[in-house]
Amino acid sequence: MLHTSPASQGLIFSSFLFRDDLHDARELELFWEENFGKSFSLKPLENPLNNYYSKEMGASLSRLFFVTTTSYPREYLLSAKLLSLEWERRWAVDEKRMVNVDIGFLSLESFLLATTKNYSHRVYLGQNIFADLTYQFVQGEFQTLPWTYPDYVDPKKIEFFTWLRSYLLQKNTTAEKDASLIKK
Repeated sequence: MLHTSPASQGLIFSSFLFRDDLHDARELELFWEENFGKSFSLKPLENPLNNYYSKEMGASLSRLFFVTTTSYPREYLLSAKLLSLEWERRWAVDEKRMVNVDIGFLSLESFLLATTKNYSHRVYLGQNIFADLTYQFVQGEFQTLPWTYPDYVDPKKIEFFTWLRSYLLQKNTTAEKDASLIKK
């Protein structure tokens, strides 16, 4: 192929796992939106890894998901993850995280999480950050993979991400129509 096509844009995702006694959900939402603008949110009922994270963070953990309403280039996943690591250090107490921030990228084809941990199915993005393919879009919905984290296997979460994909598709379709009108 002599020419490349630009990659489609997507939505930036975050998951804030935090201590209720140290952080307020609204405070974290305002902080997120200060950095990424108006966003969709979800407070999941299921948090299968709470026990795992409570060893580092302590008890009474809550989780919030935020997803941008604005599209971003795919390259932004790396810088968003690096920013989230700064936030985790900022909120740490005695070298322990009090807020765990997952960052991801939702496109029409897939959902990626950024991670500092390498594994055979992960792709290196740069600066010691890897992309983990968490869902792929197949037959009208996001589907898990054998390595999908337990926190992301919940059908309610998959339904949320599938709805967000519909939002992104509508947003892209509207943008294409607007662009074609401008060209005329």
